[in-house]
Amino acid sequence: MTDKQRYLFDLQGFLIVENVLSDEQCEQAKASIDERLHPMEKTPDGYDAKGTWHSAGGLMEAGEPFIGLIDHPAITDVLHGIIGKPLRLESAYSFVRHRDCPPFEMHGGNKGGDPNFRYMVNNGRIHTGLTVVSFALQEVTQADGGFACVPGSHKSEMPLSKEDRREVMTFGGPLVQNVATPKGSAVIFTECLAHGANSWQRDEPRYGLFYKYNHRAAIYHCQENRRPSKAALEQMTPSQRCYFNHAWQGFGPTASGANDEPEF
Repeated sequence: MTDKQRYLFDLQGFLIVENVLSDEQCEQAKASIDERLHPMEKTPDGYDAKGTWHSAGGLMEAGEPFIGLIDHPAITDVLHGIIGKPLRLESAYSFVRHRDCPPFEMHGGNKGGDPNFRYMVNNGRIHTGLTVVSFALQEVTQADGGFACVPGSHKSEMPLSKEDRREVMTFGGPLVQNVATPKGSAVIFTECLAHGANSWQRDEPRYGLFYKYNHRAAIYHCQENRRPSKAALEQMTPSQRCYFNHAWQGFGPTASGANDEPEF
């Protein structure tokens, strides 16, 4: 992780890493997502999706480019600098949203002591928990909608009431910013950041591909229905399979282990 990346992540709560995926890999990923799409009756906020939200899981079974993204150096170099070297990939999935879809309302925006939702800097070292990598499979402009956030909100010490949050976190308001992303790039952001997804405003569907990472000693999402299948794990290297180990951290002599041997 470079000094510039550390500065921008600490300042904003997110970082854009360009040229992670080639155009060919983006198209390959979209085709595989299309094969696995299921309509969603409700949005993550519980609103009627009205046919504008779809989801896709089981992506690792499709192989590349999804498996190669697990430990892509451009991504893990940053994650090592903000989470730590022992990493877990808690989930990988896709949301595909269509024009004028209901938004994904703003959430997060207050650091705390929970190991999954924390943000601090100590001796020049960033420490955060659950972190999202959102891969851009198409170019997204600010006018399109898509990922939105309140930059810097990951450092907020002050909670908001529901009424105040509704006012402050309004899409189109002065604090919430839509983030433009070049095709093939990735947005890496801490879950402490106030973030959401504005209504999509283009005829071409919005392909969102999300990988959620955590320290290998911590866990937030239930893993039983999120861990890749045996067929998917068999396509991975041993080090890639370690990203799906159960959460624990060995202490003491080296022989006690550090959760760096695959369990599967």
